[in-house]
Amino acid sequence: MNFNHHPSLQSRLFWIVTGSSIVIGGVALLLIFFVAYHNNVKENTAQINRMMQAVEYSAAIAVFTGNNEVANDVIKGLMLDEAVCAALLYNDDKLHATTTKYADTSSCPETVIHTLYSPFDGDEVIGHLETRIDISVVKARSYRESAQLALTLVILLLLPNFVIWLAVSRFVVRPIETLTQQLEDTQPGSAARLAPPTAYGTKEIVRLTHISNALLTEIESVLVYERAQRNEIEMLKVLYENMAHHDTLTGLPNRALLNDRLTQMLLQAKRSHQQCALIYLDLDKFKPVNDTLGHDVGDALLKAVAERLLGAMRKSDTVARVGGDEFVVILHSLHNVQEASDIAHKILHALAQPFSIGTHTLNIGSSIGVALYPQHGEDAETLSKNADIAMYAAKGAGRNNVQLFQL
Repeated sequence: MNFNHHPSLQSRLFWIVTGSSIVIGGVALLLIFFVAYHNNVKENTAQINRMMQAVEYSAAIAVFTGNNEVANDVIKGLMLDEAVCAALLYNDDKLHATTTKYADTSSCPETVIHTLYSPFDGDEVIGHLETRIDISVVKARSYRESAQLALTLVILLLLPNFVIWLAVSRFVVRPIETLTQQLEDTQPGSAARLAPPTAYGTKEIVRLTHISNALLTEIESVLVYERAQRNEIEMLKVLYENMAHHDTLTGLPNRALLNDRLTQMLLQAKRSHQQCALIYLDLDKFKPVNDTLGHDVGDALLKAVAERLLGAMRKSDTVARVGGDEFVVILHSLHNVQEASDIAHKILHALAQPFSIGTHTLNIGSSIGVALYPQHGEDAETLSKNADIAMYAAKGAGRNNVQLFQL
């Protein structure tokens, strides 16, 4: 599965830290600017008030005497402060002096007015001294102070946030990445386990490692159990298939497997234009042995017969048990009729030899019938019927002999 389109924990943490610092810094910057602006307005107003108080007497003399030269000196002195954008000295009858930075004084809305009294009568109002504050200067000062404070604030915010990001990356992200890589390299069901990061492992990371290892152990146990179950099922499948196609007593192919192999043999013989043969044999004197000595001796005798038949046959041939004491042999790829007769007599000779079963020496013999392909039949049913007829002909001829099917 591709996880590249998902952001990593480290990058997401970085953007969270950075974003929170920017938001907090921005909000703090606005607050700092408003506070600085109002403080500057207040400080500049206080400073201008002090300046105006310092020149009030001179301004009052200038208005009282009508001395415009002194009035202009007073106004020029006030204009030396960069925060003052306009200054006026006037009474009800006359404007004695005025100076302004700008043609339009609407940019200087903040006004400070001092009332002037007569030098000789403190209760007589003779004029007014007025100044207007330059808001652009106040803003510029506020911006400078805010920038300095904001820079300090950003440093104070970023530094601990960076330390937090670095600590989380080292103590959380890096151990998780290490565990993730170990998990990717671990084969399901293997004995491999995760090793907790020793350099930066925390209690939570170590606990996560132990839980993951417990899950891996559980998965291994389940897979081992399932593997054992599959093996057992395969063994049972092979066993049942063998039981379905083999005689349970002798282990020889049964009638179902015999019919399948006979069909295959006939198809192959037809394609390659070869001869083959089917041999039916019945044990002579088996029934008296089974009746007098018991089924255990009879079963042991049948097993011994199966072993002798296998020893007398070629590896390419098939020996099957189809009844109590009846056996069938399929002979592949024969060169002539004599070869089939020779093999049949070899079987006759092998079964004519005494059998030692426990404390018993048994002589039984066999009656054998042979049918050839294609002379005596070109299909399995016909060939089987004719081989069976030949076997009964052998029994009728006195037993313990071989008979070839006669047309």
